[in-house]
Amino acid sequence: MKNTLHVLLFFFSAFSSFAQYQVGNSFLSIAPLEMEKNLRKGRSIKEKFAVNYNFVNRKNTYNNSVGLGGDATFFNIVSDDVNVSQGVGWSANFETRGDFRDDFDLIYSLGIFNHNFSVNEHLTNDQIDMSMVGVEIKFLLAWKIAQSDHFSLELGPALQLNGELKIANEEQYQESFIGELNQLALKEFQNTMPLNLNGIIGFSGGVRNFRVTAHYHYSFIDSLTGTKLAGDDIDGNFSFISVGARVYF
Repeated sequence: MKNTLHVLLFFFSAFSSFAQYQVGNSFLSIAPLEMEKNLRKGRSIKEKFAVNYNFVNRKNTYNNSVGLGGDATFFNIVSDDVNVSQGVGWSANFETRGDFRDDFDLIYSLGIFNHNFSVNEHLTNDQIDMSMVGVEIKFLLAWKIAQSDHFSLELGPALQLNGELKIANEEQYQESFIGELNQLALKEFQNTMPLNLNGIIGFSGGVRNFRVTAHYHYSFIDSLTGTKLAGDDIDGNFSFISVGARVYF
């Protein structure tokens, strides 16, 4: 009986040692696999995080650019009281353009303009050349077609500060009358609203550092403040088309 117990203890000790050895080997063989899996998983999460971080950063990066440019302007006055012939003027513009959303840019612009146009003298039908100098401050939202920076539709409001309507040959025509059915003194026609609210719509296209532009500007407020000979107010709204280019830095 004693010998049998010794044999059982021997086999139990041997089995325990073998079991511990096997478990140890299994753990050692499994541990590197688990560690490798965890490392791979960590790298995967890190890579995903990096990609998402870069994606978020890219979407929220504001690429602001400062631009300088010039436009040719084609000015008109929409009025039932006087016929105005368009002339070619110019404007010099300073603006910033930046990303607002994936589909949109914001444009802030300050432009100094010199518009040219002409009216006809009432009796002689002589052409009287005139001009107006002023400033336009624009705030435009630009919709980038298909999220492309190469072409955008643009619209928004603008404040226009107007100077007086100047007569090119003032000495000859300062006492003249214009208008057909309702005559008005040219002196009265020269009086303008000092501040107008404009609406602008148009487009621009090009590359990151250079774009061509074309916009239509219309004044929502009656722009003329003079009176006709009959005592009625002169009606008229400023409008013009601008076509030009911008260089961005």
